[in-house]
Amino acid sequence: MGIVQSNNRLANREIAQQVNLSETAVRRRLERLRKTGVIAADVAILDRNQIAETLIVSVIFRDDQVGHYNAFRQRMLEDAQVSQVYSIAGEVDFILHVHAENLSGYEAWAETQLLSDPAIQRFETSVVFTTVKFDTALALNERDEHQAM
Repeated sequence: MGIVQSNNRLANREIAQQVNLSETAVRRRLERLRKTGVIAADVAILDRNQIAETLIVSVIFRDDQVGHYNAFRQRMLEDAQVSQVYSIAGEVDFILHVHAENLSGYEAWAETQLLSDPAIQRFETSVVFTTVKFDTALALNERDEHQAM
């Protein structure tokens, strides 16, 4: 599974050689992992630093009301400038990863999506200068690795 997480464009033959399985067994296991949703997507990961500014936004709501949370979630799901949304426990209600061409573009986005929402008490924005680590692979223990492949 670690092999596929680091490069899912490898041929089944190459994976089979690395994990000591037949090509057919690898193909069947990968199909099963996709069908069950363990492999959620096969995607190309773009270098966001070459495309847009990345901002991390923490959002705090005035009241814990399901209706406000659900409306906000839906807006964020539909917003192409938002790549990640985390509903979290603690003082902060949501953490967002927002991408904008520049800070003026972010300001316009924040006015539309955050400042205009009366349910939001406040939000804080952090500008990402450098991405020190960005990894999409999950660490698996030996048992999980063996079961997957």
